[in-house]
Amino acid sequence: MSIRKRHLPLRIVITLVLLGVVSSALAQVEPKAGTWKTHVLTSGSALRLPSPPDPSATQAELAELRTLAAQRDAAARDQISYWDAGWPGYRWTELGMSWGLKRFSALGPFGNYRLVTLLGVAMYEATVAAWDSKYAYNRPRPHQTDPTLATAVATPASPSYPSEHAVVAGAAATVLAYLMPQDAQFFMEQAEAAARSRVLAGV
Repeated sequence: MSIRKRHLPLRIVITLVLLGVVSSALAQVEPKAGTWKTHVLTSGSALRLPSPPDPSATQAELAELRTLAAQRDAAARDQISYWDAGWPGYRWTELGMSWGLKRFSALGPFGNYRLVTLLGVAMYEATVAAWDSKYAYNRPRPHQTDPTLATAVATPASPSYPSEHAVVAGAAATVLAYLMPQDAQFFMEQAEAAARSRVLAGV
């Protein structure tokens, strides 16, 4: 009986330590994604971005996010929801395939296969590069810096800089604009909207 009493706290401590390790591992989403094998880039760090804004600029950004959160209307929520439907490349795959079908004659008989391949590779490489920069700088999410900030989506458990949605959008829009130059302006506008949606969401 006394032996059990002495060992019970030890078991609790071990359990708490293990839970702490697990929750700490869960707190970081894909911390090694920036080291994934690349096919076009020499590595994820090949396109590492400059340092994120300094503390003074960060405060100005937070003030802008608070203003946007207070003005978030139904149209903004729709935009946020549209681009938040899965991984950042989800909508771009959808856009690429639908526009590829519209421009089938211009793309040629194997054009859609080429489109899907180039689009997929570009988004993957952009993702690896984005995650390399994310964990190189570990910039906190806005809500972590200002817990009073109202976000429209759950705060992702990863660094905020750069926005993976913005990076993937830039890569995807560039590829689609290259393949369908007559629609380049539309794709660039969509990339801007995708990036803006994360700012509107407050994340």
